[in-house]
Amino acid sequence: MKKSHEKIVADNMWGSAALFVCASFITFLFIRTEGARTAGWALYWCGWIAPSIMAIWCLAKRQNPGIGGIFSFTLLALSGFLFWLNHG
Repeated sequence: MKKSHEKIVADNMWGSAALFVCASFITFLFIRTEGARTAGWALYWCGWIAPSIMAIWCLAKRQNPGIGGIFSFTLLALSGFLFWLNHG
């Protein structure tokens, strides 16, 4: 079954949080400077943009965000807490 263009875009936007969390994790882990710490937090906070837009989109269309929304927000909240514990 072929996915519609809207579903493909929605899946990619929900999944984009994982890319930003991965990029911030790499920045925190391998580059240990104050500038890298600031960049890591900036990358982390940028990861919230696409899932937040998708959540607003789902509210406007009265759709269930599904597993993509649960994945994105759980990943962002959990990784943000762990980043704060280690690099707060």
